[in-house]
Amino acid sequence: MDETIPEYERFERRQLATDRDMGPDSLCIDESLAHDLVEDLRTAGAVDVIPAEQLLAHSPSGEVFESDQALAYFHAGWVAAKAQNDE
Repeated sequence: MDETIPEYERFERRQLATDRDMGPDSLCIDESLAHDLVEDLRTAGAVDVIPAEQLLAHSPSGEVFESDQALAYFHAGWVAAKAQNDE
């Protein structure tokens, strides 16, 4: 690998290669599955609800989302990136 390429770009390239290897349906989260995942995350304390604004806050990262599906996709990517960094 070219050492002149920054680490973040090498990480991104590895992720893209992994995504291509897994195929186009590697992560398909429909609204029903997203709702279940978000409920599990709420139970685990990883998601807080902001009722006045109808938003979902991802506690570990501080990111805020308007939909279960957006949060579920973000969390999946966040977990993958965290696992990659822990290796």
